[in-house]
Formats: sequence, C-alpha cells, structure tokens
Amino acid sequence: MRVIRDIYAECDIEATAMALGNFDGIHNGHQALINETVKLGKKLNLTPAVFTFHPHPKKVIEHIDEPFLIQRFKEKAKIIESFGIDIIVCAHFTEVFAQMEPYNFVKDILIDRMHARAICVGHDYTFGKKASGTTKTLRELSNSLGFELIVIPPFKIDGMIVSSTKIREFLRTGQIRLANEFLGRNYTISGIVREGERRGSSLGFPTANIYPTNEILLTNGVYAAYVYIDSKKYPAAVNVGVNPTFKGKQKHIEAFVFDFDGDLYHKKITIEFIDFIRPERRFKRIADLISQIKQDIKQIKTIL
Repeated sequence: MRVIRDIYAECDIEATAMALGNFDGIHNGHQALINETVKLGKKLNLTPAVFTFHPHPKKVIEHIDEPFLIQRFKEKAKIIESFGIDIIVCAHFTEVFAQMEPYNFVKDILIDRMHARAICVGHDYTFGKKASGTTKTLRELSNSLGFELIVIPPFKIDGMIVSSTKIREFLRTGQIRLANEFLGRNYTISGIVREGERRGSSLGFPTANIYPTNEILLTNGVYAAYVYIDSKKYPAAVNVGVNPTFKGKQKHIEAFVFDFDGDLYHKKITIEFIDFIRPERRFKRIADLISQIKQDIKQIKTIL
C-alpha cells in the first residue's frame, strides 16, 4: 500500500475512489465507509484510497493537550490496508490548512492532485474553514465538478451512533467491552518491553512493562487481556497506571502473562484488552496488594 504525506508534491497516481475522514480507531462506521469505497472503486474501475490527517484536526483547532488518539497512524494504516485500500493520503494538518475554503480543498487537492473521481464520506462529515463544508456542500460540488458522491448513513449499536468520540469515552471510563463492540474488534496496544523496577518479580508476579509511544487513553486499572508474543496468544492480568502503592508517576502498562516463562526484554508485544476488572488503587501494606493481585488473577481466569 502506498502512503502519500505531501499533498502538494507531484504524485503519479491513477484516478481514485476516495474515502474522507479522520478514521481514528477504524470503528464499525469507518469500516462500512471503507468497504463502500472499495466497492465503488471496483464498480468504476478506480483505485480505492483514503484521505486522512495528522495530527487530528481537533488537536490543532481546539488545542487539545491530553491523551486523545485511539491509535497510532501505523496501526490505523495497517487496518485500513486490510480492507483493500491501495493508497492512504495523510495530510499534515496545520492552522493554515484549517483555513482552506471547502471548494479549494475539493477542487485543488482532491480532484486536481489526488485525482478523485468518486468520494465517500460519513453522514456528519465536515471540512474546510470553520468546518463550513458539509455533505450538502459535497453534493453541490459533485454536480458542478463531476464526481460521484456516496454518503454513508450512521452506524448504530443499540440505538447509539458509533463514533470515535464515544469510543474514547468508553476507554476513559473503563467500559472496554463497549469500546470493543463499537470498534468491531478488541482494543489493542503494542510496545517494546522495557526493564522496570522489577517489583513484580519481588512480589511473585513478574510483569512485562511497556511505555507506548502512543497516548494511553485507557483509565488506570486492572484488565483481563491477552498478550501476543511471537504471534502466540497468552492470557494475562494487565495493569494500566502509575503504581501508586510505590509512589510511581509515569503512566505505563504492565502485563503478568499466565503460563509463560521466558525473557521478554526488548521484545515487541501486543496487548488485547478484554474486560475491566477494577480501578488502580494505593495499598497501605504490600501484603494487601499481593492478596488483591491473587484475587484479580482468579477473576481474570474465569473471564478468559
């Protein structure tokens, strides 16, 4: 799959069917949109493509300075590719880019540079200066500029519209099962195992510690999870947080992997979150912490 980051540079690409959006999380709604784009590409003999942004427009426009993104671009791109997309255009979103008029974005960028001959968007898609461009704008431009337009209706689960905003809320509040349902797959985080304080080993529960480069949206606490090591799947008890019992400060993730005996340092692992067990808490006595860990493991084994 080809990734285009400089939208102003000359790029030799064929005519495209282009899906527009931020695609953070690639949830069920995004998947429906991407599938429709691939289908449209086959129908019209166009190259299926996705146009997205980095950083997320809200980070630039609203100056959000907190964990926000559900996944890193590399993870997003890998999932998008698996649906049959051949090209991802990842535009650098800046204050200047945010001031572009809707017509100029469609005509100059999508039509002239990205050779879009068909465009697919979600029902609530907005674009251009002050988000003044809407699906109505695209409908009008499709007539004047001559491209095909498909607007995907909202994807709902139990009456709720699936959205990245809702999934972020679920992740921040420990509702991992709902997040997984809205994503259409289990939420994962990958990272390289780093050497920690070895407290887990001293307590009798050696852990694999990762400090992900992406933002950790998950609320602090204990989770039932699976850990993938060299493509093999293991059940695990996972703690997300700062280890308040030991007065820790840096938020990270540590996994006690069941039925695994080996050296994980410097290995890349992927953690698949299944259920939220309890919030992280500070224990006055180490013995109380050990007792709680044993209870957590017992509960997690019944879930997994």
